[in-house]
Amino acid sequence: MGTVDEAGKVATGTVEALKSQPLALALVVVNVLFLIGGAWTAHDFFLRLDTASLRKDKLVSDLMERCIERQPPP
Repeated sequence: MGTVDEAGKVATGTVEALKSQPLALALVVVNVLFLIGGAWTAHDFFLRLDTASLRKDKLVSDLMERCIERQPPP
């Protein structure tokens, strides 16, 4: 429980310090929003990249099936 108490003290001290420095608080809030926006953009980008990759793989597979005649096993 000592670690939780110490973390609480640090959080309380930080909040008290930010109350006296509103510009620093605004900077922290803007940075957190920037990080959230960057994470959302990266997630969206990688989701689209994955979808495009799956679509390309399906197209290549379809082309291979059309162009390569299957041989019966010996």
